[in-house]
Amino acid sequence: MLLKADLHVHSNHSDGRDSVRRILKVAIERRIDVISITDHDTVEGSLEALEVVREEHLPIIVLPGVEVSTAQGHVLVYGVEREFDRDIDVRELAEIVGDLGGITSLAHPFQFYRHGTVRIGCFKVVDCVEVFNAKSPWLFNGIAEFLRGKYGKGKTAGSDAHRAEFVGYGVAKVEVKDLSLRGIMRALKEGRCEVEGRRAILQR
Repeated sequence: MLLKADLHVHSNHSDGRDSVRRILKVAIERRIDVISITDHDTVEGSLEALEVVREEHLPIIVLPGVEVSTAQGHVLVYGVEREFDRDIDVRELAEIVGDLGGITSLAHPFQFYRHGTVRIGCFKVVDCVEVFNAKSPWLFNGIAEFLRGKYGKGKTAGSDAHRAEFVGYGVAKVEVKDLSLRGIMRALKEGRCEVEGRRAILQR
């Protein structure tokens, strides 16, 4: 089955404008099946999303996430409900996350002015690469896709929404064998997804 996933969204737990509840409402209206609240260096947004969906029985899957400010650039972490030290080395982060059963993905590679990594070595140690980010230029997304393929990595995509109105501007259509979080992450890691979206030029 195919799941429509926005795997890069920010709430007001970090530098996003809108609440987790507002984000979930918009995501459901846009028929997003899976969402990851990936606030900067905090899992509080993801934990709130998990709680709201569970308590209100909302028709959406929350994949726990966080965007970590590593020494080499921003890295998305999925499937782990904990935080990490800023300026941690990417290799060390990838090893810890792997041991905890999660996966890592380079966030908006080559967008250096937003702390996207420009180091080729980082592509070798993570599980996935974000190959479509709605706030990244097409060129950077294209290079990310090329290097993902070169190093045999999985792929993710996201709106990088900092306002709820932009949720869904970047999505991964993930081909999963089951609806578990582990099944979704396995599909991402194996590259069993297609990405689509549009640039959110006016997004702040």
